[in-house]
Amino acid sequence: MPLRIALLTAVLLWPALPQTPSHPLQAALELFNSGKYKECFDIVSPYVQQNPESPTAHKLLGMDQYMLGYPPREALKEVLRATELAPRDADAFYYLGRLYFSADNAPGALGAFQKAVELDPLSVKAHTQMGQTYEVLGRMADAEKAYLQAIELDRKQVKKSGWPYYSIGLLCWNNGRKEESVAYFREAIARNPGLSDAKIKLAVALSNQKPEEARRLLEEVVRADAGNAEGHYRLALLLSKSGKQQEAAEQFALFEKCRKP
Repeated sequence: MPLRIALLTAVLLWPALPQTPSHPLQAALELFNSGKYKECFDIVSPYVQQNPESPTAHKLLGMDQYMLGYPPREALKEVLRATELAPRDADAFYYLGRLYFSADNAPGALGAFQKAVELDPLSVKAHTQMGQTYEVLGRMADAEKAYLQAIELDRKQVKKSGWPYYSIGLLCWNNGRKEESVAYFREAIARNPGLSDAKIKLAVALSNQKPEEARRLLEEVVRADAGNAEGHYRLALLLSKSGKQQEAAEQFALFEKCRKP
């Protein structure tokens, strides 16, 4: 799962943050979680200068910088500072791991995720990301173990996550365990119906045996997100294979349109 995509859907949580609308960091947090990174940055940047010992401000500023395309080292510097100021903040170590992961520093990411899990053993997202990091490091057995732990924890949560199911489904798919992957992709979608990545992978897996279900899944993806290039591409292939050349041509055209900068 690319970091930027995941962050766009992530909700940042801050321990001990005053829950009052008038608090500037609360306002900034709400802006971040609604995707208004520049507006959030405009609040947090001066706040950090006035409150240099605020770990929450440093963490939020670092994630803003990343989302706005600042040099990765700047974002890392801020989130690292947050972990120094709040060494018991599992969330800070989790996002530090995400930044290391995006910088292709898998060993650094693994260390950060392991620390996040140590501080918050019930964190589904930390176990899931630790699994993805193990995969990058070629430690597939450890990756699967981390995903299964994330799934076990997710079953006890009120708010369900589809990501650990999708991640282990992808691992199974890439290792030739097709039937297992289909089951996991279905579980991912059941927990998060908007998880387009899982719908696309499931559609690919079903394209031969259940083409109508595959088409329905892909149509759901492009209906929800007209800019999803892979969704259009996979739908075009499926339509072409079933002899619907005109509809396939339309989807290929939309795919090309999505690819243009």
